[in-house]
Amino acid sequence: MAIYASTALSCTIGGVDLSDHITRVSLNTSADEIDTTAFGDSQRTLIGGLQSGSVSIDFHNDFASSEVYATLAATGLGSAAAVVVKPNSGTTSATNPSKTASCLITELPFLDDSVGELGTISVTWPISGAIVTATS
Repeated sequence: MAIYASTALSCTIGGVDLSDHITRVSLNTSADEIDTTAFGDSQRTLIGGLQSGSVSIDFHNDFASSEVYATLAATGLGSAAAVVVKPNSGTTSATNPSKTASCLITELPFLDDSVGELGTISVTWPISGAIVTATS
């Protein structure tokens, strides 16, 4: 896969494919900076510490069975869900890798609507544990 326009992203939550209701996914990771500077050093020195991450998703809201709200509510606030994302819906490969993360469902919006606007919800969930990358 080369440079691409994101038109067929794949995202499953708890094994349910919600890709057709998602308009944005962002999976971010970071590492803590640990200062190792000692007396006599003229420049700061750092090492990487604990890693953390989060997944942010924007949904077109839908209350039907096996759709957005029903899937997220069934998982349960305060529970973990496997979130799997990949650049497109094709087979997982070196050019279409998948990332799997266990996300803690810390928020579950019911509505975020305005008059005459599309019903949407947005979430940002912390990742618990390591992110697994698959290429086959």
